[in-house]
Amino acid sequence: MNHNPLYLSVMGTMGSGKTTVARLIARHFKFHLVEENFGENAFLPRFYKKMNRWAFHSQTFFLMEKINQLMGIAEERKQYSIIQDTPIEQDVFSYAQVQHSLGNMDDAEWKLYQKIYTSFVPHLPKPDAIIFLDTSISELQKRIQSRGRGYEKKIPKNYLELLDKFNRDWIGENKKVKIILIPTDGLNIVTSAKAQENFLSTIQKYLIHC
Repeated sequence: MNHNPLYLSVMGTMGSGKTTVARLIARHFKFHLVEENFGENAFLPRFYKKMNRWAFHSQTFFLMEKINQLMGIAEERKQYSIIQDTPIEQDVFSYAQVQHSLGNMDDAEWKLYQKIYTSFVPHLPKPDAIIFLDTSISELQKRIQSRGRGYEKKIPKNYLELLDKFNRDWIGENKKVKIILIPTDGLNIVTSAKAQENFLSTIQKYLIHC
């Protein structure tokens, strides 16, 4: 395994298990964990009630949070390895792009959002690898229901499908960051110690080559 500090990020459609995986990797490999700040986004519950009113506010909050995180990561990775819950590329090219595609962010809002992103992106660190949790739509729906976030339970299937499509589109077009694709259907890393062991063993093999 490379002894230089690594910066990894976990990507996957909503419900794929990004937070669980990031925490597991942090604990096992002694990486510094960088998590998303869902609870601090005051616009998120409003967004799920009235998407076309609050999409731009909610997505811009997440974008600025991620930019601040990445600025911190640039310094932290000089000292120790980092695992991040959700790369900025997923915020921009999946979550936010879906809102524009659905008409919840109009063209002017989308243009401003992209302008903010493109003005910062040259100065932000890129992950050494992105771990993509490859999960079917039916499995995503089950996991969303089981984790019990009230505002997520009414998310329609076609919304999840669109998020998933944009994630996969970005992965297909990406030429800059190494992708580690992990199928997760039937991989219950929340409660199964054996599944956790198998998952970590797979990651270990990839880390040797990072």
